[in-house]
Amino acid sequence: GYSCALGANEKSSLFLGHTNFAMDGFMDEKSSFRIWFFQGCFCATGGTIVSGAMAERTKLRGFATYTVLMTSIIYPIVIWWGWSGNGWLAHSNEKDEFVSSIGPALKDFAGSGLVHMVGGIGALVGAIIVGPRFGRWDPSKEG
Repeated sequence: GYSCALGANEKSSLFLGHTNFAMDGFMDEKSSFRIWFFQGCFCATGGTIVSGAMAERTKLRGFATYTVLMTSIIYPIVIWWGWSGNGWLAHSNEKDEFVSSIGPALKDFAGSGLVHMVGGIGALVGAIIVGPRFGRWDPSKEG
């Protein structure tokens, strides 16, 4: 997912990155390993936010599948949009001004906005899919 999230070059699209697949070029620029690890921690945080919302209602296989899809496809694409400097939420225009496709450029303080947005929306969708905890909100058992 790193290449999709931060794989920028001169011909990058506004939707998705496409360089540095399988850590290609990392040996030439050693600082790339540090950035890869740092971004991996952000990605893992997005996945852990989901775990709290789906706790006690999902089998491990289902949760693992959901988390792998979220952290390998959804998260990298959204990160590209906001953090790469080439995505549709924050990129340079012809006048070399930092803008987005819909107005002012996104300014994500310390990365908290995108990470928690992806994790929160993933958690909401997951909770809606798995539904409420069985027996937890049964009125006949209250009292």
